[in-house]
Amino acid sequence: MCHTLGHRRAGVASRYVNAANRVAALRRVRDDVLTYCDALSDDEWQLPSRAGGWRVADVVAHLGALPHLSLTLISVRVMRTRGVERFNDDVVAARAGWPRDRVMAEVRTWSGRYASVAAVVGRTPFAAVQVPIAELGWFPARLLASLLVFDWHTHLAHDIAPAIGRPAPALDDLAVAVTLEWMLVVLAQHGGAQHTWMDRSVALRLTGPGGGVWTLAPGAHGRLNVTTDSGHAAATITGSAADFPSWATTRTAWNDHDLTISGDRDYATRFLDGVNII
Repeated sequence: MCHTLGHRRAGVASRYVNAANRVAALRRVRDDVLTYCDALSDDEWQLPSRAGGWRVADVVAHLGALPHLSLTLISVRVMRTRGVERFNDDVVAARAGWPRDRVMAEVRTWSGRYASVAAVVGRTPFAAVQVPIAELGWFPARLLASLLVFDWHTHLAHDIAPAIGRPAPALDDLAVAVTLEWMLVVLAQHGGAQHTWMDRSVALRLTGPGGGVWTLAPGAHGRLNVTTDSGHAAATITGSAADFPSWATTRTAWNDHDLTISGDRDYATRFLDGVNII
């Protein structure tokens, strides 16, 4: 059975993902974040991160601010903003003078509350309610757990860890699948604006734990139709699922990774050049 990731529907990333598993992945990644950030030295806390303009301390502040703002009235601002990156910069700037203990307290308290709320939401009809998130689109509430798994892991593994020279904990297959779920939904809803030229589909084959095969086809209203099948495509792009969060968010260049392309290489290259998942 194929699951379409469109404006009003969103399919799972793989057979691994369901309501309980999203929350399980969220709690595992939360534990990784707390353990890793608690172990940072005071010097590491002040280092420039790989997130442009942010110190390691600023990235950690973001990790706590996102669940905090999402569960308070300020969430309305998050929903309505049309500049999510500028909004994030403002939120981090407001915390720039906070002592480390206060930053970590926000991360610990609000990430725990977020996980608890996500567990409840996943068991109720509210899981299907569509929620707007800035300019990214509309998403069923059940996927808000996937959003944080993606956000926490990506910042920890690709912004903090490289800056201090200490690897972040690797994701297990479940957390990889949940991360990919969020990224593919965003690519479906927001990525079409960078791919309005597409007239044929592209297959994305992500290998390793939590991976799978998806076909991305041009859709209506500036969106991509993403299905969990391997139907006919103009080109197939194959790479590691573990690498996808790095190059698909443009933290690293896609051609710095071991991607293989079969079929129409020029078409696949143009597609890859346009991928930038926020």
